[in-house]
Amino acid sequence: MKWITLIGDDKLTLQRIKNMKHTGAIRAYDVETDRCCVEYNDGHIFYDFDTDLSDWHDDLKNLPFKANCCIMMVYTNAQNVRTELLQPDFPQDIYVDNDHGTILPLKEYIAVGMPMDE
Repeated sequence: MKWITLIGDDKLTLQRIKNMKHTGAIRAYDVETDRCCVEYNDGHIFYDFDTDLSDWHDDLKNLPFKANCCIMMVYTNAQNVRTELLQPDFPQDIYVDNDHGTILPLKEYIAVGMPMDE
């Protein structure tokens, strides 16, 4: 299983993600209350919403906002994640943790090539 984590304030919601246009997706649906799935021909992305930020306790003080939630993007194909992150309606006011020591604002994460497990 591969993932990156989106960290945001109270504007980052699963509903906001579900309302996006998911270019190239064949379908999107709810799995559970705090989990939805976007399916592609060559893989899928689960979006898992959580308010437990204990894994980022030391990093949160460096963020320019009061983080109160995260959404983990669990994926099978990194290119689908990159496509999602580049959508014009993707939340811009977030930080991305690639699970390899990089926590950057979304725009900077995109600028450095969106490093993640392939």
